[in-house]
Amino acid sequence: MSCRGNRERAPNLVAMSTYVAVFAMALGYVALVAAYCALRTLARLRRATAVLARGSRSPGGRESLIEATERHAAQTAILAEQMTELRSYVDATCARTVAAVQDDRAEVSAALRNVALVRYDAFADISGRMSFSLALLDERGDGVTISAIAGGTDTRVYAKGVAAGKGEHELSPEERQAVAAALHKQRPGLLKRKAS
Repeated sequence: MSCRGNRERAPNLVAMSTYVAVFAMALGYVALVAAYCALRTLARLRRATAVLARGSRSPGGRESLIEATERHAAQTAILAEQMTELRSYVDATCARTVAAVQDDRAEVSAALRNVALVRYDAFADISGRMSFSLALLDERGDGVTISAIAGGTDTRVYAKGVAAGKGEHELSPEERQAVAAALHKQRPGLLKRKAS
């Protein structure tokens, strides 16, 4: 029985060995293909690395891509720092400019820039509208009126203070007209005529 059992097992062993051998050959083939692909990938990687590393060592003296990238990264960092400094400078300059404009606004509001002139005949025997009342006011209506009354032999000049559009002393009708024209800016020019 032992010989017979060995004979029955022998074909099974041969078939099994054949399967193992075929499987080993297929596995070897797959390993060979994988090794070939790995070698090709490695060769491409070596070529790419050689191109990147080549540069200043190349006969043309050009810098490599890695060196150029590092140089550009350093320049970008310097540029970012300069942009930050420039932004700080611009912000500080804007703040100073705004403060200066606000100071100038306060000065301008106190400037005597609302001006009106009313010319008239103070006396019936003097013609040519030689008399006048001049109002010089700031934005708040503070300022002064200056009136000159031309007579036959002399001219008299009067100055009166104005606060908030009202005279500190009684204003004449012509002075009131000049103040009103200056405050309302109802003047095409400096010249206003007395209403008849």
